[in-house]
Amino acid sequence: MAAFNGQLRSNEIFSALYNMIISQEVFADNLGKHQTLVDKARVDGSLYGDTKLYYSTDVLKSAPWGNDAEAANLLALHRPEAPKCQAIHLDVFRQICLTVDNYLSKRAWSNEGAFSSFNSVMLGWMRDTKRVYDGTLYNVFIGTTVSPKAAQNREIAVKGLTDAKEEAMIIARDLADLLVEMGDYSREFNDNEMLRSYAEDGIKVIWNSKFVNKIRKVDLPTIFHKDGLVDKFEEDVMPARYFGTKNSAQVAAASNDGSYRSVLEKDYTVGNVVTHVFPGDLIPAGAVIAAGEGYQVDEDIICKVLVKLPPYMSAFEVGTSFFNPKSLTENHYLTFGHNTIEYLENYPFITVKAVAVESGEGE
Repeated sequence: MAAFNGQLRSNEIFSALYNMIISQEVFADNLGKHQTLVDKARVDGSLYGDTKLYYSTDVLKSAPWGNDAEAANLLALHRPEAPKCQAIHLDVFRQICLTVDNYLSKRAWSNEGAFSSFNSVMLGWMRDTKRVYDGTLYNVFIGTTVSPKAAQNREIAVKGLTDAKEEAMIIARDLADLLVEMGDYSREFNDNEMLRSYAEDGIKVIWNSKFVNKIRKVDLPTIFHKDGLVDKFEEDVMPARYFGTKNSAQVAAASNDGSYRSVLEKDYTVGNVVTHVFPGDLIPAGAVIAAGEGYQVDEDIICKVLVKLPPYMSAFEVGTSFFNPKSLTENHYLTFGHNTIEYLENYPFITVKAVAVESGEGE
């Protein structure tokens, strides 16, 4: 369908006259899904201070008791190990800007209702733009971040299987095993390597939609029949495009074939063309990508397993406006701040990936 070019259509009877525009409607139903992963991760910030501190402490120890001989040890000190402290800082500040007017731009609209609808939708886009920014930034962080600890990078041999039911069963079995392992006393599932155990109802599974959609074609309740597994399967699902591997080094223009997606909201320039992308959007081919600012989709990531979502802390969110009497325009600004996203090292951040089935397996 061609875009309206401003030309009215000639009347079928009186060719010297032109048919009028019946109405003008501005679409307002632009974002259908507002409940996103980032909404579940929000924590309160403050205008005072800029840092939240999270402390991790380790288990104590027991020792043999020497009955009467213990009297001599009455004044002995038994200090615990120093806690580990992780700081989350409010250090990212951004602004969304919009200019509207109530005079010359009115001439593009047939009546006050249509004009007011347009201005209302555009002003509404300011907060919706922030929601897009928050949601995509957080999704990309979840999908591209990995723990440096080997135990938190888990592999399941299902690549190459042609039977979807068999694939689902193997994933279900491994997930069940993982839940049992996480419920046991272990130092493996947190970066601080402190002894922890995790309640099954506190474990969160964030699925890659590619695997969810494939497994949903089989009998889900039968495959995930163990108590709680169906619930884990249905928890949180992210589109496959958010799961990937970041570029560890700069990608030169000649090496960017257009398969990289952006970690940030940013303008990329190729020649004279400027392309604005949100996190998760494709970066134009030929653009230079700084280290860590892009990623390529990894279709082998099955899910992420967490206990506590990485905190997303809001500093403030302020809407302001300014009327310019010289140009008869109104500038509107939405200014906000948030922390650089980090996962809490006291909790698991497990990446589960599919790897190739070795010869003889699955046969």
